[in-house]
Amino acid sequence: MKRKFLFILLLAFAFFVFFTLTDNVKAVQPSYGDDGTGYITLGSQKCFFANGTHISIEERDDGVQGAKIVWIDGNETKTVNVPSDINVFGGAHHDATNYPSTKITMNGGTVKNLFGGGLHQSSVTNAEVIINGGKVTGSTTGGGANILANSDSGSHTGANFETIVTNASTTINNGSSYNVFGGGEGYSTTNNVTLNINGGTVSYVTAGGSNGTTGNANVKITSGQIALLQSVNRGQVSAADVRVLGGTIDKLYVGGETEDANVTGAIDAVSLDITGGSVVNNLYIGKSGGQLIGTNGNNTKVDVDLYLGATVNIPNPNEFQNFPVTQYVFVTIDGNRFELETGKTLADIPELSAIKNVAGKEFVHFIKADTGEVFEETTPINGNIDLKTVFNTIAENTPTVDKDETPKTGENNLLNIIALTSLIFSLVGFVIASRIKK
Repeated sequence: MKRKFLFILLLAFAFFVFFTLTDNVKAVQPSYGDDGTGYITLGSQKCFFANGTHISIEERDDGVQGAKIVWIDGNETKTVNVPSDINVFGGAHHDATNYPSTKITMNGGTVKNLFGGGLHQSSVTNAEVIINGGKVTGSTTGGGANILANSDSGSHTGANFETIVTNASTTINNGSSYNVFGGGEGYSTTNNVTLNINGGTVSYVTAGGSNGTTGNANVKITSGQIALLQSVNRGQVSAADVRVLGGTIDKLYVGGETEDANVTGAIDAVSLDITGGSVVNNLYIGKSGGQLIGTNGNNTKVDVDLYLGATVNIPNPNEFQNFPVTQYVFVTIDGNRFELETGKTLADIPELSAIKNVAGKEFVHFIKADTGEVFEETTPINGNIDLKTVFNTIAENTPTVDKDETPKTGENNLLNIIALTSLIFSLVGFVIASRIKK
């Protein structure tokens, strides 16, 4: 009897492990108006809540301005038409449930606001928003919203109210959005932000949220048209790492925008890297805590690192007099590009040894790709340069080892394999125990 009881416990444990490790967490179906409107009204706001179900936003088929929201329910594809002044949430409304993931993919149509998280009390671990097309007339927000629709009896607002997103990821590939915020709105919390802009048109981009608390924000711009880019708006941002690799930005602020008195947010650290290929018409130091960074006040604690690999217009150079600006150039060797601080030599490139030491070849020297001029490793570099490596072939080459070309298939689902193996062994043990009992 004891042996059979032990195997029953093992079987129960196996079922627990199996269903825990195989991510069988099911999202709740979206919440929207069942009266044909396609939305729920909260105060004056029209809202659609995906409740963790992954959705896409498309053009409407009837030609009416607005959008069509599409999602999968089992084997069935469901759709609902929504008006252009809709607020779409990846998470839920006034729900203490933690949703492991949300995902909104916008390919077309027009909406008012997009939120990766939920509204008022809500919790999401991984929130993702992707815009490939369409138009957001208000804001695209990676986190959740705490103040929006606060006319909803006024019971779901306040500093103690929990609107949480652990990891917020926002990607703009095309289309347009008036505002883009990496973090959340109101008294919200967003722990980690990833914001990528690869195209499209945006008026205002903020690494953190429109308000609330944002932890670490990583921003990368590769293309697109941006009128204004700042690290903080209101609330608090711990650190922003902003890399501008391309695109055109009219105004870029290391901290917060200076023209708007409502931009009072504080930030602890900013690392800004502007590389060649990008256009920044105006670079400003910006504000932290409502004051110009570098002036008297608590904002003097802001840790600022600036790296410029492109020609950037700085209207007020005196703003940066207390902050070192590292100028760097690009060195391209055999098609691979490296960033190098201006005035340094090739010997300062960490990968230089690996570039020169190639199996079966003896390094000779570097030459300029366009002129063939020999370039010494000890020559200071003060401008972008394209080099090629010259080798002599060693007579006795290192023997080559045949590679295993057997196609590799399958996925690395180690946790699921462990769970399934545990389940199988427990079932076999249960059967053996039953037979022994008989």
